[in-house]
Amino acid sequence: MSGHPSAAPEALAPARDSDAFTWNTCDSVKDQKRIQIKEEALRVGLEQCEKLITRLQSSFANVSHLDERGGSSILGRENLQNWIENCRNLIKRRDKFEVLVGVAGPTGSGKTYALNALIGFRELLPTSNQEAVTAVPCKVAYNDDDKPAFKFRAIVTFRTRANLIKQLDKFFEDLKGRNELRDSASKSAEDFAALRTANGALKPTLEMVKIVFGFEEREVENMTTESLLASRQDIGKLLGSTKKLHRGNADEFSELMKPYMDSTVAQHTKSGSEFAAWPLIDQVQVFVKADILRNGIVLVDLPGLADAVESRAAVAEDFFPKLVATLIVSPARRAADDSTSVKLMSDHQELWMMMDGKFHRRSYCIVLSQIDQIDRKSALRTQDAKSNTELQKLLQEETQLKSKLKEKQDEQKAIRHKISQLCKVIKTARDEVKKLNKVANGVTQGKLKRARSKRDRATSNREVHQATVEGLKQETKVLREDLKRLNDKITFICIQERNRFLEKRIQHDFQTRQSVMAVDAHDILRGAYDGKVSACPISAKAYWQCVNDEERLLGFPETQFSGIPHLASWIRNVTIPEREIQANALLHDLHNLFNVIQTWSSEEWNQSRLQVNRKWVEDKVFPSVYYTMKERLDKHWDSLSKDAQKKNPLKDRRVSLNGCRNECIKVVNGWSYKNSENEASDEKIHWLTYQANITRMGDKFVRKIGDKEIKYSWMANISDVLRRTIVTDWNRSLNHDIPALAGPSCKEIDIIWKVFLKQLEISVSKTLPDLLPSLRGVMPKLDVIKEQVKDQMREALRNISKDASEVHPGLKKSVQKKWKHTFNKAKKEKGRGSFARRQKLLGEFAETSSTKMFNAAFQEMRVQLNLNFDKLPETLMGISTRTIQIVEQNIAMLLNNILVPDVKLEDAVVEKLELQQYVRQVLLEWDLEWKVPEAMHALKDSNENVEFPTEYSYTKVELDEDEDVMDIEGDDDTNAQIDGDIDTDMDVEDN
Repeated sequence: MSGHPSAAPEALAPARDSDAFTWNTCDSVKDQKRIQIKEEALRVGLEQCEKLITRLQSSFANVSHLDERGGSSILGRENLQNWIENCRNLIKRRDKFEVLVGVAGPTGSGKTYALNALIGFRELLPTSNQEAVTAVPCKVAYNDDDKPAFKFRAIVTFRTRANLIKQLDKFFEDLKGRNELRDSASKSAEDFAALRTANGALKPTLEMVKIVFGFEEREVENMTTESLLASRQDIGKLLGSTKKLHRGNADEFSELMKPYMDSTVAQHTKSGSEFAAWPLIDQVQVFVKADILRNGIVLVDLPGLADAVESRAAVAEDFFPKLVATLIVSPARRAADDSTSVKLMSDHQELWMMMDGKFHRRSYCIVLSQIDQIDRKSALRTQDAKSNTELQKLLQEETQLKSKLKEKQDEQKAIRHKISQLCKVIKTARDEVKKLNKVANGVTQGKLKRARSKRDRATSNREVHQATVEGLKQETKVLREDLKRLNDKITFICIQERNRFLEKRIQHDFQTRQSVMAVDAHDILRGAYDGKVSACPISAKAYWQCVNDEERLLGFPETQFSGIPHLASWIRNVTIPEREIQANALLHDLHNLFNVIQTWSSEEWNQSRLQVNRKWVEDKVFPSVYYTMKERLDKHWDSLSKDAQKKNPLKDRRVSLNGCRNECIKVVNGWSYKNSENEASDEKIHWLTYQANITRMGDKFVRKIGDKEIKYSWMANISDVLRRTIVTDWNRSLNHDIPALAGPSCKEIDIIWKVFLKQLEISVSKTLPDLLPSLRGVMPKLDVIKEQVKDQMREALRNISKDASEVHPGLKKSVQKKWKHTFNKAKKEKGRGSFARRQKLLGEFAETSSTKMFNAAFQEMRVQLNLNFDKLPETLMGISTRTIQIVEQNIAMLLNNILVPDVKLEDAVVEKLELQQYVRQVLLEWDLEWKVPEAMHALKDSNENVEFPTEYSYTKVELDEDEDVMDIEGDDDTNAQIDGDIDTDMDVEDN
């Protein structure tokens, strides 16, 4: 299956200079190890910060009574308070960081089983084929709460009252239309089909009304939204609220969550009535300690973007542009049987991913679930199986082994039969010996001797045969083990063959879909847009059987064969870029904080302290240098902003929108047909369904007929016409060209910084030469500020792309506004011929107004996008200001340490000395943990690539002795008789 490209592993070089740590000297280390090093360094650094914060605050309290006489000034309290605040901001940024990975799939796909396997708890999230389980978006994140009773936590968010009212209003409107159709005189086949469609549209809300309010369809026909809500006022109190749940045990937590995620009924209000609450829930957030969720990874269980409940669809839609990666779960067996199942996402969703630069194998993965569900006989009949030489060889070997086993079983059966006959001979001879013993005389001695001889020969022969049987039992045991291994391997190959077949189909389909990106063969984007998609075959059932050491499924001898470790590895790998960007930025900020507090805590009495007015130094020595540096940075930012503006994909009307009109007409004409995407289909849509789309102003909705879903999304169809026109330029500019500007910018920042440090040294040497030795001691530490500048610049450029992902989703609303008047006119059409008149109105709008509509939508998008670009200069200028502030904080700590204070309070001085000593001890420990490579090498290699096995490996399973006996075809009664005769014969006294 698809793997992950990574750098070749290289040894970590020991950090030598004072600012060289393992985490900032590991660029040549492979991805998985490198991110592990950085995230561990981040954890260590923030822990040390928290330790120092506690001690600093204690010292503040100790000198608080000296504040009026300058105690705080001696301690440098203001600067230390700033340091603490910066530390706390870093901790908040770390805690708020999330990398969202979406998991979607149809009902029964095994999506929740896969999620449970990934987080390591078999039944934590409810698993069922019921609609409820897949209907509620569920966000699964790491639990930072260490209290035993809060080991598992959840936050349940209920829908708002306004949202529920909107759903019910549409429901009662559809119900009225359905009833009118039902009561009409015409009962044509078309009307019956329309009734089925209308009932399908009503079904989701009818289920909600029944589950939550307790009313059947006949009871709500004469109700309204207001009367329905008034019937259960206690339910209204749930709307818009949240519930926080927690337990210390996984099973208890799972039971606690069921009433919110599946059809389990419970008491949710003070009225005492019980009902299933899931139809009233927008989303659930679950927090659990799981390795896959560490360092900000969040798994989002999505119900899909076409949920029958609009608010939940909106929640899923809000998540979609924020996802770093998307997993689409599809059952392998269903995918193999259904040739159309390779289309796992709608065209609309795919375009969104393309616009956001995520429709490629580094952000998109097809999870083939339930791969254990395979019929061996059917699999062996496929052409691929017949042409697989290894498989055919194994089948021949299996046939030979079965034949050999049958021979051994037959031989054993024959010998057992002989043993049975010998037992009878022995019994007869033994009876005769006993009889002759009773009448012993000269006449009977010859007979007794012959009887004993006969008994002994038979006993000897039986022993020989019994030894032969034991040998045959061992041989058949070995044969069975070989057959079990062969069957396991054959099944594994069958599964592999199906996986390869499905992946080939998926890859072919994906290549066709991705081709709209129009990437040239020599294009720099070719690496990502290569027509390939990641595919991960899994079996959650096989995974748990291996983990719990249960009887293994055929074809799954070890955990890695289940595919779950490979899927977890894929998730960790695709999230590395986002995690590393975050880790780098936080580590550079941490490094600066390390330097600042280190400067403050240096042993001041070993230095020659300066008797200089601090305000004079701060006002006269440094400001001119700061101003010059800011001026240079601002000039560069101006140039960078202009370069970014040139990359704006909507900067000018380079895109021709002429083709949009014809495409729009085609789309609108397709609305009149049941299968609008199939141009060969001429089956017309019913007027009631057409009317329902108009009533909804072209918004998306789902109708269910049995297990089949029919999805309509007219406005998404129209907005996608414009998206397809701009997607290639949009993706190239916003997701590649603009972030790529960071490279040249970093080189310019290096030059500016080098000049700044030189000018800083010159200024001090001219105005206060005595300060120069101390300044030179801290100047190397200022280089990390340069890295902070680069981090902030990169983030500013990335934010243009991220903000753009919030712009294009608004295209649908922009288009919908232009259609509103036409939809309202169409709604007013009533009576005979209204269907045709509505079609004509919509068709005329497409022909006469679509060009104007697309131009307006394009202009609106351009305005929104320009606003994002216009924010860039101000954002970049802010970096200059913050940079000066950070430099000033470093210099302030230096001055606090080397300038003689205006006042001298012994208590404050002693407190400062003790505090500095403590800080130095902590920094020594901190420095050691950041520098010693051995500590980093000792990290567990949990991030290593785990590929899906391509070669079979077999763990020998001992067969029970009982299994050998039971499998032998023989007479059980005879066998028991033999055993009994042997025991009896042992007790015979032979005279």
